[in-house]
Amino acid sequence: MKKSGFTLIELVVVIVILGLLAVVAAPKFVDLTSDAKASVIKNISGNLTTAIGFALMKDKIAGGKGEPIDYNGNTVTFTVGNPTANATQMRYLLEMELPSATFTPNWSTVPCEGSEFCVVGNRPFSDARLPPITEFTSGTGVFIWPEGYILDDCFTYYLNLEDGGEPIVDYVNTGC
Repeated sequence: MKKSGFTLIELVVVIVILGLLAVVAAPKFVDLTSDAKASVIKNISGNLTTAIGFALMKDKIAGGKGEPIDYNGNTVTFTVGNPTANATQMRYLLEMELPSATFTPNWSTVPCEGSEFCVVGNRPFSDARLPPITEFTSGTGVFIWPEGYILDDCFTYYLNLEDGGEPIVDYVNTGC
C-alpha cells in the first residue's frame, strides 16, 4: 500500500512562496495614501505653528511694532499683530512651494490639481464656501489642502482674527 501526501520540504517551499507573494502583493491592495495625507496635513499645521512663533519672536525682537520682517530672505508682513493671512506669507513661513497661479473660483467644489497642495488666503470669516470652524468669527484665514481633494475635511488652516489676539493654527484630517 502506497501513501500519498506532501513532504515537509514541499510544505515549507509552498509557505515561503505564499509569504513572498503576500509581501509583494499586499502593498498594492492596502492603500496607505489617506493615512499619509492625514499625517502631512497635521505636520503642515505643526510647522506653520512653529514658523508663526518664530515670526512673532522676530517681531518682538525688532520692537513689536508689526513692521515687516526678514524671514529667511523673504519679507513677512503683519496684520493686527500677526502674519498676514495670505498665500504668499504662508509660502514664506513654510518655505514650501504653494501655488500662486492655480486659484480657481470653484476651489470649494473642484479638487486641487496641478500642485501637491492648493492654498487660498485672505478669506474673510463670512465666506460661506469655507468649511465651518467655530473659532473663525472675525478676520481672515488661509487654507491649505492636498491634491485630489476639495477644501472640506482634509486641510490645515491659519486664522488671523481681527481682535489681534493669538492666531489660530489647526487642521482637519477626518476626510483624508
